[in-house]
Amino acid sequence: MHMKKPITVAVVGLGRAGWSIHINKIKDRDDFRVVDVADPDSGRRQEAVDELGCGAHPDIDVLLAETDAELVIVATPNLNHEADAARVLESGRHCILEKPMAMNHAGALRLIELSKKTGRHLFVHHQRRFGPEFLFLREIIDSGILGNVFEIQLCWGGFARRNDWQTLRKNGGGVLNNTGPHIVDLATNLIDAPAVSMLSDMQHIKDAGDTDDHVHFFMKNAKGQNVDLMVTTCLALPKPRTVLMGSCGTLMAHDDKKAKLRYFDPSKVEPLEVVEGAAPGRKYGNEDVLPWQEEERDMVPSQPAEEFYDNVGAVLAEGAPLVVTPESAAEVIRIIEWAREGERT
Repeated sequence: MHMKKPITVAVVGLGRAGWSIHINKIKDRDDFRVVDVADPDSGRRQEAVDELGCGAHPDIDVLLAETDAELVIVATPNLNHEADAARVLESGRHCILEKPMAMNHAGALRLIELSKKTGRHLFVHHQRRFGPEFLFLREIIDSGILGNVFEIQLCWGGFARRNDWQTLRKNGGGVLNNTGPHIVDLATNLIDAPAVSMLSDMQHIKDAGDTDDHVHFFMKNAKGQNVDLMVTTCLALPKPRTVLMGSCGTLMAHDDKKAKLRYFDPSKVEPLEVVEGAAPGRKYGNEDVLPWQEEERDMVPSQPAEEFYDNVGAVLAEGAPLVVTPESAAEVIRIIEWAREGERT
């Protein structure tokens, strides 16, 4: 059997994302081969050479001038994402870009246009779109078991005091830029239409530095769906991670492993009619008894999902469609930019 030639890859930035997430994900795959890396830290460059047998360069410009990689992963600090991705696309190579895609929506749109102009693919690393949590929640909504899902609440929180470089605004730090893209990407792909209004609050509570460690915002779309999102490192007691509220029931999960559901079948109840006039016995309510069903489910989708790099390989080798389109990633940046403004319609 003829084996396909692996896709040659270069990685810019050997920090937590570049090394621990991307390189560790692809180094043992047969369909990708890391041929070059770039990082200003000489120790990290040598580690890559020793482990991967690849070329190593001090910065992105030297790498792009010397590498023959067809795909470049950009895992540099947040503020550099747009400019570095633009360099990669302009060099004629496909690009995998870490999130956030850009520091503002205009920058995200510029990258989309550049991708179209150069004819190179732009993959934004929203890997949780492939994860069991998102796929399970999407299946629950699509199944109709909860009826019309009119409100989604997502809270990603804990308590930790940070003092690293990501606590500084000048570095594009803060929980909205670092964790926010994950939760916003889930939310924008669980609702059925783009958000049209928002009320938000960002605060710097207890971390070192000068940027946000607590963000809470509420947005609404044209179909009347509400989304309540909290991203915080200031939550010292547990709160539900996920709540889906529907016209026929509710899902609640305290982690990304198990969910509790309480719901009823609307076909098994009589329709309600308004009764005007004096309430019998001066009481509120009626004798309505709903046939509730309660269960706990593992948050596992019915069909196994591919991984982010499975889709990257299929797009480049077979012309498959992108699961995470640049346009969907730009929508995440639009929402994050709105959240910084406090209130927006």
